[in-house]
Amino acid sequence: MKVREIPGQLELVFETPTLTVDQRAEIGAYTVPGWQSMGECRSVADDSCFPEPGQATAAALDRCGFCPVRRSCLASALANDEEFGVWGGTTEIQRDVIRTDIAAGVPIVDALDRSTLLPELLWRQAS
Repeated sequence: MKVREIPGQLELVFETPTLTVDQRAEIGAYTVPGWQSMGECRSVADDSCFPEPGQATAAALDRCGFCPVRRSCLASALANDEEFGVWGGTTEIQRDVIRTDIAAGVPIVDALDRSTLLPELLWRQAS
């Protein structure tokens, strides 16, 4: 069970399921080899991708917006159970929700697409 403290709000207490070895392996298949060297954050000299609790993550999330390896970054974070920081344009709580969705049976590709495709693109595909 994880306890997340959000400044100005009540404590959130919820269980985040642990992904199975098979689920981690399937998620790992969505990573491009060498993705780390292609990320928008590769040349950032600050710690904006790993803010202290309660600090804003807007700069890191903005940087992830058009990153060419956003999906690989998120897949790697999920496969390796990264608990802290911004990965693939998601925060710790967002990754917990993705893990919960995957454990509930949402196809991994759908969970990754929901989190890494721009909403405008999804709307264009739906219409």
